[in-house]
Amino acid sequence: MAKAIKQLQVGQLVRSLAGHDKGQYYLVLKVAGVKVWLVDGYKRLPANAKQKNPCHLQESKLISADFAAKAQAGNLRPEDMRACLRALLSQQADELNVGKNPDEEALANV
Repeated sequence: MAKAIKQLQVGQLVRSLAGHDKGQYYLVLKVAGVKVWLVDGYKRLPANAKQKNPCHLQESKLISADFAAKAQAGNLRPEDMRACLRALLSQQADELNVGKNPDEEALANV
């Protein structure tokens, strides 16, 4: 039984599940066939984007429209990539903490 191919979009937040970069977060720069090109604004920039199989990625529902627009226009700067990545990671953390009571977390750690 074949795995379903993930439908990733430019600007989408993803996390690597396999390889030496396991656990690293990226933004999708380009999707072509069964390969995806990823950037993080630090080590991976558009000129040397990480090529990865979508099966080795955990997709997030978060997408940066600002990143996608700049990627389409071809004027991505490293600081723009880092800012978009930071914003999406912050948003993801906020969504994970919604509805949690800090006192209940403290009691759970005792």
